[in-house]
Amino acid sequence: MTTRRDEAASAGLRERLGELVRSRRAGALPTPAHGANDVAPPASGPAGTHDRTATGVEAFLPGGEWRHERHGAVYVHERLRSDVERPHSSWGQLPEPPPGEVELSSLRCLGLGRALFLDLETCGLSSSPVFLAGTMHWNGEDFVLRQYFARHYGEEAALLAAVFEQARGFECLVTFNGKSYDAPFLATRALTHGVELALPRHHLDLLHHARRQWREELPDCRLTTLEWRVCRRRRVGDVPGEQVPGLYHEYVRNGDPWRLVPVFHHNLLDVTTMADVLHALCRGLRRQSVFDE
Repeated sequence: MTTRRDEAASAGLRERLGELVRSRRAGALPTPAHGANDVAPPASGPAGTHDRTATGVEAFLPGGEWRHERHGAVYVHERLRSDVERPHSSWGQLPEPPPGEVELSSLRCLGLGRALFLDLETCGLSSSPVFLAGTMHWNGEDFVLRQYFARHYGEEAALLAAVFEQARGFECLVTFNGKSYDAPFLATRALTHGVELALPRHHLDLLHHARRQWREELPDCRLTTLEWRVCRRRRVGDVPGEQVPGLYHEYVRNGDPWRLVPVFHHNLLDVTTMADVLHALCRGLRRQSVFDE
């Protein structure tokens, strides 16, 4: 079942893609969309403007460059979660977790504003680069979504440095399978590039909690399964994870972003779904409340 929230979340992406394709056919570049939430300053021009000659993802995912003195620049796209879906009263709040859930209780006491959600898009094994890192944090009024994008392989070191710089301001890292994948991957890539590794000392991996709570009720505990069966939301406009590395390599080769943009959408959905799964885990939802068809 596709909800109105699903349709709204992907409508803007489809509109921008269509604009890009139409503009390319007409031999012109699209005018990038812009809103007051575009916090990251553009790479060129004063705040609140965009380079109309921009190509690549910069043309329709407005943002700017984050620069490191040693490692160079990486592109950053930022938006509020309320821009892509209707705000919910549960945002920013965590219910009292079930007895025995020490990690969940600790995060609730710490406060959601001290947690950084993280999801990576990589080119495969740890010897391959990470090219997109999506983060999300609660600013007291809304969730802030930030996506760090390496426009070519040479920007990976700057991407890592940018993620670690943001992570310094948080006390807890929230991931999905991050203890087995994301954190070790970042450590390996940081060592490769000589980037100082800095992640929060507390790490909450939602996959382990999801398996413990729902493995008897669900066919599997993949994030997309939880999104549908627990959060009651089905994805629209997503791209299969196995296609992601090839889409990035193709972008680096030819610079055409139209097939890569859904990867940003995929990454955004992963990060926002994590917050909803965390909320459901704290509520201790069981079969009778969410799994009956």
